Amino acid sequence: MGRSKPVDLATRSFETQGDAKIFFKGMLNRYQPGQRVSDEDSLDLAALLERHTEYANKVGCGVSHFEVMMTEHGTQCFRIIRVDGSGTDFSYGHCIAQRAPSRKQEVSHAFRRAVRFDLYNARDAFLSTHAGPDGHVACAVTGERITRDAGHMDHRPPMTFEVIVTTFLAARGMSLADVPLTTEKDDQVAPEIADKDLRDEFRVYHTAVARLDFVKNTVNLAQASRHRLKSGRISL
Repeated sequence: MGRSKPVDLATRSFETQGDAKIFFKGMLNRYQPGQRVSDEDSLDLAALLERHTEYANKVGCGVSHFEVMMTEHGTQCFRIIRVDGSGTDFSYGHCIAQRAPSRKQEVSHAFRRAVRFDLYNARDAFLSTHAGPDGHVACAVTGERITRDAGHMDHRPPMTFEVIVTTFLAARGMSLADVPLTTEKDDQVAPEIADKDLRDEFRVYHTAVARLDFVKNTVNLAQASRHRLKSGRISL
């Protein structure tokens, strides 16, 4: 196993990328959505931002200050406020790794974005039927009773989300490169499918084949890698 590369910024250095992630995650969690980042923390963020693979596009006419914003997935991220008042998000993890998302990741995120409101509605419908008086409901995997905010609607194998996207594209003879995406827009946390008809077709297909369970967030993330398609099968 190779050694983790150090991260050297103008303001400080980290022995490993993991150390840098811990530092900036801790910084992010010190703020609430909408809060302005302190001048002291902004020095480190500005130095980190220089590592972004789309630095010039992110900075634009210049950085006025930084804020913290809430994403549509309920997580937080840093946001640049430019001197002209415009703004855009950026990922500290992207800056640390200096690696842009793969085409596979972008396409998967775009299809997930297309059905996000369907998943929210499915979650709310499930909770309205199964939640107890305290608002808790059992995780489908662990049995632990959890709150609405502690869980996600997870795709039950074998029709995991990756399999659903893969079979949808395969049925149309499409490759990853054929999926039209909107990218690099300000405050676009995830790419979107540019073709509305394709988005709508996927929503219909997803509704027809997806079987969803309410699963604790940490379990959901842990299962994701285990259910990825293996080499030799149709790959996304």
